[in-house]
Amino acid sequence: MSAMLGSLDLDSFLSPLQSREKSQASQGEEEVCDMFPSLTYKHRVIGCVSCMGVGLVSLGGSFFLVGPKKQINKMFHERRRIATILYLGSLFLTLVVAFAFHNVPGQGPLLILLMACQYVAIGWYCLSYIPFAREMAQRLFNRVYSELADDES
Repeated sequence: MSAMLGSLDLDSFLSPLQSREKSQASQGEEEVCDMFPSLTYKHRVIGCVSCMGVGLVSLGGSFFLVGPKKQINKMFHERRRIATILYLGSLFLTLVVAFAFHNVPGQGPLLILLMACQYVAIGWYCLSYIPFAREMAQRLFNRVYSELADDES
């Protein structure tokens, strides 16, 4: 057994895998550098962690409205079910698109769309805890839409 392990050159086996992984990482870093040339690597990491943290804080932010235990118990209440599913689904899809689909055309705009869905969903979710807030928001959106529709006519 030890003779077999001694003859196995693990470095020569892993070398192609490591070089391919390094080339993919450097290619991704080059793309980011092209988009944000003045940011250092440290600033990019801080930005990434901050954005991910803000997304998770958005979910926990509504704990302040009703308390964490009550919120978890009521997340899938009929009134909040769609907003909860939309938020958690768009959060999951954002992570999948960001980390699993490298070098896919249209990844950036798709990520922005998914993040917008997250914020709309968490906003709508939080409004469900404030009496009459959803109704007021609907009236506001209807008024803005009708004004925009009238301007186009």
